Amino acid sequence: MKALYMSLIVGGLLVATGCNVSTTGGKTGEANGSFKLKGPANTPATTVKHGESTTKEITIDPEKNFKEDITFDAKVDPADKGVTATVEPKTWGADKPKKVELHIKATDEAKEGEYNIHVTGKPAKGEPTTVDVKVKVPEKK
Repeated sequence: MKALYMSLIVGGLLVATGCNVSTTGGKTGEANGSFKLKGPANTPATTVKHGESTTKEITIDPEKNFKEDITFDAKVDPADKGVTATVEPKTWGADKPKKVELHIKATDEAKEGEYNIHVTGKPAKGEPTTVDVKVKVPEKK
């Protein structure tokens, strides 16, 4: 019985750490008016080497009949250190597949360290929501 409980706890932890979920955005409290964003797990942080880029998926998790378009923006913190991020497509339509791509790039001059990328989805009506994605730029060799 203990083995069963332990496996359930471990399984629950894997599910909890396997995905990074935003708070609810849109028109919360209204039927079919809200959505969430799901990003990659932040453990371990995504590594982006100098002069390279990577792409991560951001999943839109709308309520069943959510019909708003969502406009995306990505901000890197700390800014101006050689790491950039963009979301493609910039605007997601409710009739499209429920994924957008986060494109992350580190320049040759990028500063070593950890960065947080704040991906914000703003619906045409309602409140925006943000999911954070952590990236790490290793020491330049």
